[in-house]
Formats: sequence, structure tokens, C-alpha cells
Amino acid sequence: MPIAAAFTPRDPQFKDAVTRHFAAQDYLRLLGVELAAVEPGQVTFRIPFRADLGQQDGFFHGGLIGGVAEAVMGSAAFSLVEAGANVLGASYTLNLLNPGRGPALMAVGQVVKAGRTLVVCRADVYGGEEPLTSPPCAIAQGAMAVVAPRG
Repeated sequence: MPIAAAFTPRDPQFKDAVTRHFAAQDYLRLLGVELAAVEPGQVTFRIPFRADLGQQDGFFHGGLIGGVAEAVMGSAAFSLVEAGANVLGASYTLNLLNPGRGPALMAVGQVVKAGRTLVVCRADVYGGEEPLTSPPCAIAQGAMAVVAPRG
């Protein structure tokens, strides 16, 4: 797993803000995604396997992997924005490398460059019996648009 660059969050309460932002994502709750770790510029999700999240061969579905990769990059970007701001996905690309298998997936989102209006991120998604020590099943890169606080 790559090491995130050192970032200073603009919101001193960034962990609470990311937790609230995550909790507001009904899509992630529907999938059973868990917020596993939050650091400035890096967020980790855990997704326990369920048969209804799989494809015909019993692996995590590629669509789920892509959606979770985009969401974890958004959460990583959100950890660095000022209080009251938001982020929206602007673009992302995904490469599926290996079947997503195992009792759970771990998705690690990291900020690569934190701009004022666009935050460039990457995601590494791991499966297998020992997530985070297995080769990634997917990698993604994306850009998150920063939406200024309303007020």
C-alpha cells in the first residue's frame, strides 16, 4: 500500500466531518461499507462480502468495486477541505486487476494533490484472505471537485 503524502487538513474537526459525510451516504450503507480509518488525505473502507454483492463466480462485482473506489477517493478528498465545503466526483478511471474475493474488500483512498477546486486522488482496492497484504484487485485514479461552503 502506498504511503500518503503529509497533508494538513483545513478543518481541525476533519475526522468528525468525514464520519458525518460517510454516514450521509445511503448508497454505502446499502452496500454494508464500514469506515475503517481516517487520516488527513487518506481514508480506508471495509466491505464485508455478501452473496448479493457478488457476480456469478462468487467474486465482488466490478461495479461495486468501482463505486467504492470512487467513494473512498471522495472521502479522502473530503478530509482536506475547509469546514462547510463538499466534494463531488468529477472523473475517475478504474483498472480491475484481479478478482475481488475473500471475506472482505479493503479500499484505501489517498489524496495525490489537494488543489483549491480539484483534488486528485487514487484508490487501491484489496481482497483476499488477508486484505492489504494481498495484491490489489483494482486501482483507480480520480478527480474530486471542491464545492465551496454555502453562506
